[in-house]
Amino acid sequence: MKDSPGERLKQLARSALLFGANRVIGPLPGHALRLAYYRTALGWKIGERSSVHHGLKIFGGRGRVTIGKRSTFQMDCLIVGAGMNDLTIGDDVAIAYRVNLVMGSHDVFSPSFDGITGPITLENHVFVGTGSTILLGVTLGEGTVVTAGSVVTKSSPPFSILRGNPAQVVAKRPRDLNYSAEHFWAFH
Repeated sequence: MKDSPGERLKQLARSALLFGANRVIGPLPGHALRLAYYRTALGWKIGERSSVHHGLKIFGGRGRVTIGKRSTFQMDCLIVGAGMNDLTIGDDVAIAYRVNLVMGSHDVFSPSFDGITGPITLENHVFVGTGSTILLGVTLGEGTVVTAGSVVTKSSPPFSILRGNPAQVVAKRPRDLNYSAEHFWAFH
């Protein structure tokens, strides 16, 4: 089935916005331009004192991304399926270097390899360690820690510590968390 000219134009515009985010805005030093672009061009809702460090790669579309207050994306993270489903990040969430948030994929059992999407939710005070992957449909409960290199395939209860591939609950975290995940480096 052929796309209408209007649909092709929308796809072209979406590709241009993502090209701008990935190749022009993402590598720039400093937060102000990146946050302004994500808010205005991509329609993201980003809370006060939150940061997105350089190198974020985004594949998908516009909108449907909400980041709470004082949360941070460290360098070189990847979001697959942005705008195709909801990405919700709470307050004081720390997402370490090279984390992958995968909200879009393909149904390997479908004869036509249909695309599938699912939301990802990271509740308040979640920490996702370096090189971890969070897959579609996952909610990480408040205060959850994902250790470095883990692959999270299912949701976790609050205050869990997850490790492995697939990630499993290995411990519980204290419930009286009161820190800020705010993290600004001048040229990141």
